[in-house]
Amino acid sequence: MRRCASAPYLARLAHRLGRVQRLIVDGYNVVHAWTSLKRLLSTASLEAARDELIRRLSVLGIVSGEEVTVVFDAHHSKAMSNSEETVDGVRVVFTRKGHSADHSIERLAYQASQSRAVITVATSDRFQADLVRGMGGAVISALELERRVIDAEREMSRRVQRYQ
Repeated sequence: MRRCASAPYLARLAHRLGRVQRLIVDGYNVVHAWTSLKRLLSTASLEAARDELIRRLSVLGIVSGEEVTVVFDAHHSKAMSNSEETVDGVRVVFTRKGHSADHSIERLAYQASQSRAVITVATSDRFQADLVRGMGGAVISALELERRVIDAEREMSRRVQRYQ
């Protein structure tokens, strides 16, 4: 049985080797897994939940030093190509018509693995997790990502308090 290294181990290894660490997030998978984002989904809007996820991932990226990408499906879009923008340091990708976030995440993970970057994908989708592990990447669940984000937010608060 082939064992896969854990995300924290890969992060330490990447730091020692000077390699880029990339975190790729399955956006809607996370939105539907986090209680706070599900609440926004029902009380505000899908856009509000996406914006809050991006804001919180931004803090994680600042604290961890990882390059963060979040991918959202655009099933109802008529766009013929993916759209991308950077929001508060987070690369935000909306897939094109007819393409799933899973397909885009797999492509991004493959490209990152080919550039020898250390990749972690945050998803609770088992099939996608198996594909990423097969490429040598690490996988964390949506709930593990939430724990990492909460830790990063606490660290950011500590840093801010030091300078007040």
